[in-house]
Amino acid sequence: MNAFSNALVAGTIVTALTGMTDAALARYLDPSQVDLVRILAPPPTAQSAEGKAELEAVLAVQAARTDADVKRAQADDELTVFRYADVMGEAFSPQNLPFTTTFFKDVAADGGKVVNPTRAHFNRQRPVVVDKRVEPVVKAGGGSYPSGTASFAYVAAILLANMVPEKAPEIFARAAEWGHNRVVSGVHYPGDVEAGRISGSVIDNVLLHDAVFMSDFAMAKAEVRRVIGLP
Repeated sequence: MNAFSNALVAGTIVTALTGMTDAALARYLDPSQVDLVRILAPPPTAQSAEGKAELEAVLAVQAARTDADVKRAQADDELTVFRYADVMGEAFSPQNLPFTTTFFKDVAADGGKVVNPTRAHFNRQRPVVVDKRVEPVVKAGGGSYPSGTASFAYVAAILLANMVPEKAPEIFARAAEWGHNRVVSGVHYPGDVEAGRISGSVIDNVLLHDAVFMSDFAMAKAEVRRVIGLP
């Protein structure tokens, strides 16, 4: 067996073991259950008319953003379900919701195992890499498409809206703002955010059909509704 064959076999073993590790570490979602590469349309190239239009959209948002917009966008850089506290109420906090806190951390981790390889596959350059006129106000690395933060924002929004349908319109409006704030931050194009919305929806469609997940979802739902004062 030549050196190339040895390397190929070794790489295959490492890949297989990595896949096994990801699946073993996943709480609810085996990454193999969601293939976003087959679902999402490829992002436009920077040189295409669509790519140039998206860059101009980022620059237009940057030109219009206020100090208050920047602060809000920077606060939304935190990947936590408790960014929805302004919709859910002051009682919606980690201190009051220990099970829900762990539940959404596991959901976020599982989602990342699906979204991050997709971003690596498409490897879309961030706006600031394409054009130095872009002035990001948060740090971000890796591929731009789909937006991981927007993906989580919509994963969390869909789950919260199913827990508290009374607040569904406000929850989804907040998710849209959270996604848009990735453009305000200068680290994503609008198309990245839309792809994040699609990704979050696909991920939740799998989760909401899983028995183990639904058992924990029911417990988190009961805890949330009790804490925010709903029957």
